Amino acid sequence: MNQLRKAAARERRVPMFWWCGMALAMGGGLYILIRPHSPTAATVMVILLAGAWAAPVLALVSLMAPRRASSPPPAPGQGGYADWRRQARLLGRVLLYYGDIPELPSDIRERLRGAREDLRDTLRAHPLRDDLERVCGRIRTETLPAVKEWLWREFGPRIREAVRETERQMEACADDNERLRLLQEAVENAAAQMTRYVMPRMLERERLVCAHDCTWLAAVAVAREGRRIPPMELAAMFVVVWSDFSEPWQPADVIQRVFRRELGEAGGETAAAEDAAAEPVDGGIVIRNGKRYRRVRVRSRSSRRHHRRHLGPSVFDILLSFGQWVRYSVRSWLLTR
Repeated sequence: MNQLRKAAARERRVPMFWWCGMALAMGGGLYILIRPHSPTAATVMVILLAGAWAAPVLALVSLMAPRRASSPPPAPGQGGYADWRRQARLLGRVLLYYGDIPELPSDIRERLRGAREDLRDTLRAHPLRDDLERVCGRIRTETLPAVKEWLWREFGPRIREAVRETERQMEACADDNERLRLLQEAVENAAAQMTRYVMPRMLERERLVCAHDCTWLAAVAVAREGRRIPPMELAAMFVVVWSDFSEPWQPADVIQRVFRRELGEAGGETAAAEDAAAEPVDGGIVIRNGKRYRRVRVRSRSSRRHHRRHLGPSVFDILLSFGQWVRYSVRSWLLTR
């Protein structure tokens, strides 16, 4: 598998090297031919050729996600100054990345802005190791969990709606092979759709890697844990955890965190939905565990934007993202100065 991934990387890089070589050869040849007649025109021509070559490359770079951490963060009281400074810079990039989600509410944006200002002020004040440890701890315990919880509260109902639609299709299908195919397609679609919600600015090949990892992990979690949570919801939960680039991707730890702490309310909502399916008696009364309850219908709020189609970045979005890498670089530099 690693050899296959390296071969795929070479397939992506070789055309770029060829493109760069051809552009340099053509630009150099034209410059040599035009310079004796007009040095200014030759310089302008070289600048235009360089800009035409760099524009699509910068568009791809601007859509790339930040590089994921290769090692877990140091434990409290451990790690040196360099380790905690590296963690602070990585958390700053993650905060900037989450801030690009267009549907974030004002309170979450304010929380992200406050965390960035806290991190910037700490880095500008010539911090000690303990100062970096404290600011990183505040971001990990207060800001990032709040963002992840909001992501699931906002986009989880859309995934549950897709779960109910898939369950209806599977009930209407009598062929076991077709039902398994529907389930597999639904889990993959749920993971892919969640990547578009929580990571709107990302290359499609990175979405594919995320969806593949989370789909596989959802199947493993269902077989391993045996919990009564639909695999489509599990795949979407794993995408939310996957979006945090400040920690390495550790599948076993991710399964434990999802089932124990992060986004755990989804299991309670699933159990509540199963209890709501109990057979009612006269007057809307439901008998459950020997007690009588009156069923109350709660009307959920709907929004037109919940039904928007997310088909990935359009050509217009890519054109608008030309300078995003410059913005990330400048903001990250200002964050650490």
